Amino acid sequence: MKRIVKLMAMFLAVVCFAVSAAATVAIEPFTANGHLLDLTFSGTTANCNLTITGSPGTTKIDNVNITLRNDTTGQNVRTWTNLSANGATFRWTGTASPVTVGHTYTLSFTATVHRNGVATPVSGQITRTR
Repeated sequence: MKRIVKLMAMFLAVVCFAVSAAATVAIEPFTANGHLLDLTFSGTTANCNLTITGSPGTTKIDNVNITLRNDTTGQNVRTWTNLSANGATFRWTGTASPVTVGHTYTLSFTATVHRNGVATPVSGQITRTR
């Protein structure tokens, strides 16, 4: 019986040690890159906005390619390529025309966010009907 009690006490001590050791490890919080896309219409013009915000430590956002596509016809209305910004934030505003009432449009982007020597691809899209 004493042997079982000793084994249980040792097991409990090992578990408590492992839990307390794990509790003292500092873990860096995970912060994701974010983006905000906006697509509005004014007459026959599409107003397009994109903001990309990199995680803390981001030094550059590049290879930004933006496309406004008319999903109704399957044609690209306008494309902006190879845009970039130094620092953690990329802000862009553009317009495209013509846009047609009753048609559906998708504004999409791809980009690369550089943080701590690592390049991370990001992308997004928004769809609206004129």
